[in-house]
Amino acid sequence: DLPQGTATATLTATTRPAGPSPCGTHMLVLNLLTLSAALVGTDRWTRLAHRLPTSPATASSPMVTLYRDTNGWCPFCERVWLQLQAKGIPYEEVLINLQDKPQWYKDMVPTALVPAIKLHHAESSTDPEVVWESAVVMRRLEEVYPETPMLPAQGSDARAAAEAMLVDAASLSAAGFQYASSLRNQSLTDSDRRQRRAAFEERLDHLESSICERGGPFLFGAQLGLVDAIYAPFLERWAVQLPLTSEFNLRPARGSPEPPRWPKIEAWFGAMASVPAYSSRVSGDAYSWSAAVATFQRMFSANGTLTDAQRHVASRADSAALLELKRAREEGMAKGVSSSAALTAAKRLIANWEAVVADATCEHPKSQTHLQRLDPEQRDSVELTLADCAARLLDMAGHWEGAVDDGDGEETRALLESHVRGDAIEHKTRAEAARFVASRLCAPRDMGADAASAMRAVLMQMASESEALAWQQSGGLF
Repeated sequence: DLPQGTATATLTATTRPAGPSPCGTHMLVLNLLTLSAALVGTDRWTRLAHRLPTSPATASSPMVTLYRDTNGWCPFCERVWLQLQAKGIPYEEVLINLQDKPQWYKDMVPTALVPAIKLHHAESSTDPEVVWESAVVMRRLEEVYPETPMLPAQGSDARAAAEAMLVDAASLSAAGFQYASSLRNQSLTDSDRRQRRAAFEERLDHLESSICERGGPFLFGAQLGLVDAIYAPFLERWAVQLPLTSEFNLRPARGSPEPPRWPKIEAWFGAMASVPAYSSRVSGDAYSWSAAVATFQRMFSANGTLTDAQRHVASRADSAALLELKRAREEGMAKGVSSSAALTAAKRLIANWEAVVADATCEHPKSQTHLQRLDPEQRDSVELTLADCAARLLDMAGHWEGAVDDGDGEETRALLESHVRGDAIEHKTRAEAARFVASRLCAPRDMGADAASAMRAVLMQMASESEALAWQQSGGLF
């Protein structure tokens, strides 16, 4: 993984709902290349940063510090993260590398586990309060910030029903884990595995009935609540990963005419996608969870050697991830994406471009080592690709018009055209850079699912354009 506080070679881009292309017009590319030719390094990115809107001044300092895992993979961290987002509590994040936890964190949190929070009580003169263990943290947040409750009132029948569903979450999670792990456990018989599958399906049937009783579309009724925050992490992972590891479909396969077995759970996925507190930052996406499956297979293999079963799962996951990359471009072209997602992606890319370039040209990567990095000598091409991406994102967000105006019309146009022509090797390199960055983008590690999907659409479109130019300039050799 990249050092704490950096972003991988990925950041979200988005397209306008209407317009000639989800990735910007040809003239936008020309404008960006003019800027690239005139400026180098940080000057170019300073100019791009000037296109960002000024953030409004915040009236209050963060009231909570959230300590969570660097990769955004921890489901217990996601529960607290979603609660903070949903309640609108101002917070700051400190990312903890789970493979190398700092001593200060182990001194502060007795269990050394994530998540933990630090409460900064404005009215208190004492040291901030540190709370750990996700269940305890979530209860404490409900106590300290009751203005936006995510549980029914204490003592009510609704509260008792919500508490019962919270208890059921542990049973469902355990059943799902036991079934998923059964395929790797060679000591189990086929009958054992069928029994575990049946037990898992029974718990899902129970959840379906509970949603029906409360009316949906969320797990406990019409509003997002703490119950949703508890269940969301494992439901979203199962929906993507179980088809790859266990051939178990929690949701109908994309494009399948078959109705969902659990229609209320399926409706819940749709309801959650409409909640900005979830989809704009906390949620992962199909590409990221597919890529994570392959990463885990390689990470936990014995001495780096995959068993036949691990190789099969990793191959399925790699294929699923590649399919999601292709879908990103197709869906971006067809549907477009929101300007807010484009702006989020542009901000992240402009803030972290140096880390992205470093990751793309790293000679000794620590994660996703099966992805082909670029040569360190290709840093400039990678950076130009990222700058192009940032400009397109800004354009889609409505913050590009007039970015380049140097007054030298004819000279600029000539310079511009020469850059667009380029040579075949340069265009091939840019295509490789765009595809690599799209492949490294992970939600929610780098950004939320909406932004990640949007940026991948832009990057994959850029790769397609550059590959076409490489083919033309090479006479069909590339």
